[in-house]
Amino acid sequence: MKLTPLNIALACVLVWVISEWGSEQEQIMSWAWLLALTIFLALIDLGFRLFFKDLKRIWILQIGFILLVGILMVILKIQ
Repeated sequence: MKLTPLNIALACVLVWVISEWGSEQEQIMSWAWLLALTIFLALIDLGFRLFFKDLKRIWILQIGFILLVGILMVILKIQ
């Protein structure tokens, strides 16, 4: 398995969510949503790998995808 930005982002999200489950605060998301997010990001990563064979291009496009999704999430949260 090659290291890509989506794999790194997924690992960071998994570590963050699992580390927060031990605290007394409200859970960030349920196991079902975490599983759905994991499957979604894995499928998106697979799609990038199928359409683009060059690893450098995959890195650039996946970083752009993560930035775009992050910006959209911030915009939607503000409104």
